[in-house]
Amino acid sequence: MPLTLSLATPDDLPSLVRAQYAAFHPADKLHVLIYPSPDPVPESIVEKTVQRQRAAWKDNVTWVKVTDDETGAVIAGAKWIFFPEAAKKGDNRWPEAFGVDAVKEMRMGDEGVASGEAAKNAGKGVDDLEYVSFIMGEFMGRRRERVQGPAVLLDMCYTDPGWQGKGAGKMLVKWGTEKVDELGLKCFVEASYLGRPLYAKFGFVVGEHVLLDGGKVREEWREFGEIGYYWMDREVGAGKSSGK
Repeated sequence: MPLTLSLATPDDLPSLVRAQYAAFHPADKLHVLIYPSPDPVPESIVEKTVQRQRAAWKDNVTWVKVTDDETGAVIAGAKWIFFPEAAKKGDNRWPEAFGVDAVKEMRMGDEGVASGEAAKNAGKGVDDLEYVSFIMGEFMGRRRERVQGPAVLLDMCYTDPGWQGKGAGKMLVKWGTEKVDELGLKCFVEASYLGRPLYAKFGFVVGEHVLLDGGKVREEWREFGEIGYYWMDREVGAGKSSGK
């Protein structure tokens, strides 16, 4: 099946969000915390997430999509955030703190889905704002410490499971890393365990295996288990050394 990569527009967000949930929900623990939803995901949550993604679409954000030519369906997407200059004094790329109020703001009120009947399929932790605050504080803290100068962050990259293994993810990462090399910037990604091999092919190197264990902070959070991912760095010019 032929696939086509192109720049996305805000009108593509509903299709991108549906592919996002198909790729991550409900198996990805971190995604469930950031985007709580029952399973299957109701259209009301899709609409709310579209609003969230639209609000976060700033001038330095580029969404890229992959479309299945036969069906016209958007089957994969990536969100690249470009910082071509060092942060100026007073600029806050990432939150200085991530308290309960920040979680509520991030979710735009979505925490309500984790109460009552909807909570049964929503996933552990989505109704615990203090636990989510701890996780997001660790997550955003690493961004704040490490993505300071001119750089690019691959904020999100995914493929609908029905089209995985067809090369869509490779197309998305190739587009971004070529753009990064044109600009002469370093790049970062928070990689899932499944995504790590793909990013490694394009010059990303593991800087840290992050394991977030709420049980070490509060005994009542032990039931949530660990959330793990890889912080990966890609140095300037890595495409040349990796042959990409």
